[in-house]
Amino acid sequence: MARTEYPIALAHGHVNMMADTVLVNASPEDLRAILRNMLASKTPGLVATFMTSTHARLRQKPGASEANIDLLLDTDTPSTDLVQALKRARMLFGSGLGFASLEPLTAVVRSTIGRHWAADGEVSRTLAMADADIAQAIQSCKDQLLDNGQLVDFGAARAAYTDLLRALQDSQLDSERWGGEFAFERGFYSVLAFKM
Repeated sequence: MARTEYPIALAHGHVNMMADTVLVNASPEDLRAILRNMLASKTPGLVATFMTSTHARLRQKPGASEANIDLLLDTDTPSTDLVQALKRARMLFGSGLGFASLEPLTAVVRSTIGRHWAADGEVSRTLAMADADIAQAIQSCKDQLLDNGQLVDFGAARAAYTDLLRALQDSQLDSERWGGEFAFERGFYSVLAFKM
């Protein structure tokens, strides 16, 4: 996003113009620090408002089609698609939408099938993070059921869970076929332990 610097004179008398000036001109690191400080302030309702706004934004901006993620394993460089799918999954499970996060994670797991990668390369490190993400997503699913189980579409939740489980099973079998190390051991156990 291009930064725009507003002259001070334009900011006076306009509601939220100063805040907008900060948002447009602040670095991502500054914005993260500002948000963390605000959320840690324990202002009543602030965290709930933040989560509601996050959910609305995620629904407004759906992820790109995750069906065709390419890991670019031949060069051992994780693709932009892979990185974006993991970021989207983290946004979803981090904001309490655990079941919604299973779709991009399933696509990441499926993208490993039929592919090989170096055991100590960048793709391997990225897949290790994806493995941890799966475990976190399953915890978010459990929390989602406890927090607002009445708002969960159980049919869709079960389908997302089943798709992820099948993808993990297929990836494990594929890894055994080519003699590679299964990339999602921790996540797989988390999924198996979560009885849907």
